[in-house]
Amino acid sequence: MQKKMNVVLFFIAVVFFFFAPIRAEAANDSQILKIGLYYGTTALPSANLANEVGSGYDVGYYDSNRNFIKIYSISDEKITVMKDKTIYLAGDGLYYDVVPATQTGKIGAYHLQTETTFSSDADVINTTNKIKSCGYAAFPAYVDGSYVVRIGSYTSTLEAMSAMSAVSAATGLSLRTVGLSETCYTVTATKTTNILFEFDNNMPFGISPKADGKSETWFKGYKYYGGFEYNRLLGNDINVVNIVKLGDYIKGVIPYEMNPSWPKEALKAQALCAKSYALTISGKHRSSGFDLCATDDCQVYRGCTLATSNSNSAVDEVSGLAVLYNGSPAQTYFHSSDGGSTEDAKNVWGGDIPYLKAVPDDFEDLTKATNGKWSKTITPAQVTTILQSKGYDIANVVSLYVDQFTDAGNVYRLSVKDSNGKVLNFEREKARLILNSSSVGTFVYSMRFTVTSGSSSSGSVSDFYASDKQINGQTKQYAIGSDGSVKLTGNILANSSMITGNGIQKPDQQLQTATTADSFTISGRGWGHNIGLSQWGARGMAEQDWTYDKILKYYYTGITISNY
Repeated sequence: MQKKMNVVLFFIAVVFFFFAPIRAEAANDSQILKIGLYYGTTALPSANLANEVGSGYDVGYYDSNRNFIKIYSISDEKITVMKDKTIYLAGDGLYYDVVPATQTGKIGAYHLQTETTFSSDADVINTTNKIKSCGYAAFPAYVDGSYVVRIGSYTSTLEAMSAMSAVSAATGLSLRTVGLSETCYTVTATKTTNILFEFDNNMPFGISPKADGKSETWFKGYKYYGGFEYNRLLGNDINVVNIVKLGDYIKGVIPYEMNPSWPKEALKAQALCAKSYALTISGKHRSSGFDLCATDDCQVYRGCTLATSNSNSAVDEVSGLAVLYNGSPAQTYFHSSDGGSTEDAKNVWGGDIPYLKAVPDDFEDLTKATNGKWSKTITPAQVTTILQSKGYDIANVVSLYVDQFTDAGNVYRLSVKDSNGKVLNFEREKARLILNSSSVGTFVYSMRFTVTSGSSSSGSVSDFYASDKQINGQTKQYAIGSDGSVKLTGNILANSSMITGNGIQKPDQQLQTATTADSFTISGRGWGHNIGLSQWGARGMAEQDWTYDKILKYYYTGITISNY
């Protein structure tokens, strides 16, 4: 029998009955998070688990309060969960849903099933063993809230029906055919075709590794604390979700967002950033059945593989605390390095967030920081190609220049001029992202950069593009040097004119050359969006004996750190 279900109803069931968002009323590190590891386009036909700390697994489901409900226990330490379709075992020990070149076995999606249901796992195990003694491959299953026994793995209903008479006669059981269910999960012993258990219910499938203390389980090359939930949200491949305590989640973020060997005060600051940020964005992936993803779309999370006693103790030492603004968790954005100053959120993303204000930063060791100092030379033709590939109507580019800096010295507006005199302006974060191109090989790493032009002409400059630059309430003269430096100019260009938004003026504003060029050199410092905490800055502060709370209060204006 082919079991189908309405996708919309299944979606509603998953979201409203088996997804409960993290409770934001307390930063208790024991509260439970759901972290999406593989989902959507990365969903898997099969997913392996292997015990590192612990032995075997309890299987069942997580209820609406995220409590695990045990249905059955498996003693194998290496198991694979797969969708209920014909799956092929290859010579490399992996499973595929298409025929591999080195097929060594297959697991069919059709089975025989007892008409009798059983009230306990003990009863179903007893009947399973009796059927096995008759020479048939039998296994327990939990179907629509009841235990049954399933037999065999056939590739079609016809094949299953052909075997039914003989099996029924040998076992004395009344049987029917089932299979190809969109709500079924098959558990096998890894690298075999031996089915251990099936879960076929209108809910996600849960697994809790068995351990005397805290379990550690391998999945896709990484170790994870906690349990797992499998969800065939669209009835096909499997979404894999890690069910983990908030504190253990943070322990799986820290080693991938900050070097776990760094000073503990920096790690503690990072731990509170990661926690507070998680509290503010939890539920971002609610439609997919989990709270947060494991990528930098949320925060990079790879479990406990690289965790150390230093990084774990840093998390433990700030347990229960959160970064707050006006009594609520703050969105504690962070980045690798800022190159000299962080930036107001309004100058990058457009929203004015009171605690995300620019602060000067001379704590970073940019000689050691990844992409701490960087430079890229690009031709006008390449700029033209990039912009046209992104849908902009522009002729051949002749000039590229920073038209406006922020008070903190970061780029606010990047301008491009073409051979027809057309000017395109890119402001805020778009000024950093617009020239990024994998095909051309350009990447603007931070908001703190300059653009200088290389020209085959004699080097004389007849025009300047300018914009206001206010420092402490006063207008200052600045010019961009050929080395990318920004310096006060005084009246060095007093006898020259410049082109501004208000026409031709004498130079009393920030200046940037705008000649026709044969190349542009983009030189910058720092890596990231320049908002909030600088990780390399936090390291420098910790090395100068700043404590985690002082580090956080420096980068986030007006915040408090307390239990929440």
